Amino acid sequence: MKTRPRKTPPWYALDHAAVIYPPTMSDRAPAFFRLQLSLAEPVNLVALSDALQKMARRFPLFHVELRKGAFWYYFERNDAPPAPMADSLYPMQRPEAGKKGAHLYRVRAYHNRLALEVSHVICDGYGGMALFKTLIAEYFRLCGLTVPCEEGVFDLDAAPSPEEWEDSFARYSRPGLPPPPPQDPSWHIPGALLPRGTIRITTGRLSVAQLLAKAKGYGVTATVYLAARYLAALQDYQEDEAMASGQPGDAWRRKAKPLRLEVPADMRKIFPSSTLRNFSLFLEPTLRPRLQRYDFADILKIVEAHMALGLQRGELARIITRNVEAARSPFVRAMPLPIKNAFMRALNSIYGDRMFSGVLSNLGSFKLPAILRDRVLAVDLIINTSPVIKQTVAAISYGDVFSISIGSLCESAEFERRFLTSLVKDGLRVKVESNIPHRRG
Repeated sequence: MKTRPRKTPPWYALDHAAVIYPPTMSDRAPAFFRLQLSLAEPVNLVALSDALQKMARRFPLFHVELRKGAFWYYFERNDAPPAPMADSLYPMQRPEAGKKGAHLYRVRAYHNRLALEVSHVICDGYGGMALFKTLIAEYFRLCGLTVPCEEGVFDLDAAPSPEEWEDSFARYSRPGLPPPPPQDPSWHIPGALLPRGTIRITTGRLSVAQLLAKAKGYGVTATVYLAARYLAALQDYQEDEAMASGQPGDAWRRKAKPLRLEVPADMRKIFPSSTLRNFSLFLEPTLRPRLQRYDFADILKIVEAHMALGLQRGELARIITRNVEAARSPFVRAMPLPIKNAFMRALNSIYGDRMFSGVLSNLGSFKLPAILRDRVLAVDLIINTSPVIKQTVAAISYGDVFSISIGSLCESAEFERRFLTSLVKDGLRVKVESNIPHRRG
């Protein structure tokens, strides 16, 4: 028997991680992420459109549009389903968030590729996977399969729960905790940017079993291993740029900026929550080239220690509290939206992307009901970047295929070459493809 539909709110406040995005989004930094599948057969657009029609009642949080109030942005319900869009060579471009009638997610298709692009204003990777898996299951049901609600597939006949749109940051804030220490700005890859409206996506695919065995050989997780390879590639890049500038010996080290990664971590594993909204924080493994040159064994130890410390419940709680209590400040709350937007942009300029040399997001294993496993051939995760950080690395696995997608706004593909080559030199077999040709720096 179908459950009675539960009454859902006509509008929602943004969660405490989302409030920074509306004032800072742009064509260069659209604040999207993308999950995409390669199917065994071409996408049936009629079935896809019909599946989208059925999503609104079960996922009211996603069926909203971004609106401006006098003091804050907010979400207003928009139950009209989005229509599937043709895919583009350059994903995650031209965000429409804030326009009348515009949803905060879009579904794109081309031949056998099916993709979901979601704004970080509405959710993180956990919420995006829930929406995408449920859409995929309903799509295949409309294609004639009997797909069970398992492996993260939601039941479209069930009523949505209020816990799904909870702001879990507010729930776990603990006023009175000391704030985290301030950070200094990081080094960024130099060079010209690609033309506006373009982004290079370079994807390397390798064996999950091979990668896990390699990481285990070093005594670390796959995420720690990839973060260490990322920082090692940046270290070499920074040194080569310093030498190319004509600075003698190690004289450049006295003024060298740190190398710091932004590594999202799902808070649901530490603070119980069923929210589909944003509930991730960032770990910050860091190298300080002013101190020394680090060999790979050193980098592995540093990354592992930084991430272990960053995942301590108390460390996370004080970051949550800083963010929540800042938004609750009477001074901030009283600011009219135009002033608040300028204030947010200034904060982001000082404390945002300047603090990080790169981003590494590993969403883990993407699992589907068994009946779909032969019908989905590959899964990729792509995250957008910004003109400051310039490049990001996103990882996800499906079956025995581990996908690493590097998004870049750099004209040069030198970072991609260095990072992927380091994996190959370490004995991993990597198959590489890209949406636009590579040009070395």
